[in-house]
Amino acid sequence: MTCRFMLKLSFLARAVTLSVVFFAVSLTSVSYAQSRDSFSAEELRAAYLISVVQYVTWPDEANRSELTVGILGHPSVYAEMISAPIAPVRGMTLNIRELTRASQLTGIDMVYVGPSASNQLNAVFNTARLRPLLVISEHTQVREDMMVNLIPASQNRLAFQVNMDRINDTGLRASGDLLMLRGNELEAAVNLRRAQSALRDMTTERRQLRTELEQVNQQNAQLLNRIDVLEQTVRERDSVLRAQQGTLEDKQQVMESQQSVLQELLEELDEQRQILFERETQLQDIQRALSESEQALDEQQQQLRQKEFQLRQKQVESDDLAERIATNRTVLAAQQQQLRDQRTALAEQLALLESRERTIDRQRLYLWAIGVVFLFVLLFLLTTVILFMKSRKQANQLRLTLDDLHEAQDKLIESEKMAALGNLVAGVAHEVNTPLGVAITGTSMVHDRLNVLNEQLEQGSLTRDNLQGFISRATESLSLTQKNLTRVGALITNFKQIAVDQMVAEQREIDLKVYLEEVMSTLSIELRRAGIQYEIDIPEDLRMTTIPGAMAQIITNLVTNAIRHAFVQPGGQLQLTAESVAGNQVKLMFSDNGQGMTPDILNRIFDPFFTTKRNEGGTGLGMPIVYNLVRQKLKGDISVHSTPEQGTTFTLTLPRRL
Repeated sequence: MTCRFMLKLSFLARAVTLSVVFFAVSLTSVSYAQSRDSFSAEELRAAYLISVVQYVTWPDEANRSELTVGILGHPSVYAEMISAPIAPVRGMTLNIRELTRASQLTGIDMVYVGPSASNQLNAVFNTARLRPLLVISEHTQVREDMMVNLIPASQNRLAFQVNMDRINDTGLRASGDLLMLRGNELEAAVNLRRAQSALRDMTTERRQLRTELEQVNQQNAQLLNRIDVLEQTVRERDSVLRAQQGTLEDKQQVMESQQSVLQELLEELDEQRQILFERETQLQDIQRALSESEQALDEQQQQLRQKEFQLRQKQVESDDLAERIATNRTVLAAQQQQLRDQRTALAEQLALLESRERTIDRQRLYLWAIGVVFLFVLLFLLTTVILFMKSRKQANQLRLTLDDLHEAQDKLIESEKMAALGNLVAGVAHEVNTPLGVAITGTSMVHDRLNVLNEQLEQGSLTRDNLQGFISRATESLSLTQKNLTRVGALITNFKQIAVDQMVAEQREIDLKVYLEEVMSTLSIELRRAGIQYEIDIPEDLRMTTIPGAMAQIITNLVTNAIRHAFVQPGGQLQLTAESVAGNQVKLMFSDNGQGMTPDILNRIFDPFFTTKRNEGGTGLGMPIVYNLVRQKLKGDISVHSTPEQGTTFTLTLPRRL
């Protein structure tokens, strides 16, 4: 009896739940119908964001299957956007993503910036300058970077401002219909989203009702199986009663007990049949309610199709209106141009009349003044002839002076070349003497050992140990001699190449690192004498077509200037670095860690004859020659940066191909 009572309660609870669900569905439909004419601010913004995508084209849509819309600073708009399904746009699905900061714009195609995130507009606009990103803002202050700016007009209205030029500058293409987006279309879009949301909810409820119906059918099947089991039990008990016919008393007792059990079973069977009848009645009610909900769903779908058809008609009307407006604008522009042309012609005629009147007045004055002007002209001509003769004489003198200056400048440059070449010869001579002395010493030692070996051979005292000792020492001496003579040959080759480059101003292609190593090797004796170390940090295979002689003279003058002026005491560090820069150019930097220069000296470093070592043999021509070689010979540019006690850096920007 307890089981039957629990089954009844469970069935009644499910029936009540289904009734409440159907009542809630009916209330949802009624509330939707009653609230169609009132729109929230979030619904209007969501409808506008979805409508804007239809009028803007991204440059790579042919290779895309989705667009991503970001919501920054307005969670309620994000919740409204994801509350209803969004139809694809031009075959691309729309993904909605909520953002909390401007650094999350990676992969975003359109972003809406709410009023609470207006402080992040600058970062958003900076991102829009780098890639196609449509920015929709909601800010009262209109800016140059603005693309689409929303302005809340009232509770149910939304105005907007569109900057077509700014949208096109980002690589996007906006249709003219974007400017014709009206309130009716937004209301239709809001109603469409509401209908889609209601349709989705009804579809979900319909699936739930079908699930409940299947569960009820299963429970009914279980009850039928229970009734079949009870009937089978009754039949078995009845057969047992017939089989048990013994004594009358036993039969009577068994009969009474079996009858009581049978009576209970019959009562339980009647109760189960009554429950089954009630559930069949409730099942019919549920099926009837389900058919009514399906009919209501079909009506909602029909209304949705009608609204979509009306929306398409409004879009067609908007397109026609846009075409008429564009035609009217063209006609109006032509008429305005004709009016401007007519005004221009009238203004020209008035100006011509005024000019003729002024010309007549001037001619009258000219007739009176022509005699006086003629006398002044004669005097002016005489004065001009005299001044012309004097200026011509002065020009000839200036030309001769300029030629003398150019000749003196060439001589100074040649003298500096010869001085640098002299330093180069002295350094190479010192460098060559050392390996030559080692080679001569090794050769002399081999010669002496060979004489000793001959004496031992003549005396017959030559042993295997003596011969092997001579061979090992001679091998070491010859190897040392070969290495030093090879070094001498390399030094002489570098010297010849550098000397030829300094004397011949011809262009050729050089490996910058290899060539600068050769130049610095010829200057190594002076650097070692001053206790200065140098480092060359230049990429491999950095080739230039330039004038090597001018390059060698520039490096020589820079090294000499650093030795004389940068380091007060022996010791220091020089560094040469180079890299390729934009414009097919090479940036060469010559740095030292010396005492640096004050601003006064730095401003006059390229002035001719300016030197801080006047009493110590300085001429003040080294750096002006470097400046002229870089600017005139190598067609480049040179700059210098120096700080007292922190060293000096010369930066040369040279063309990679002269």
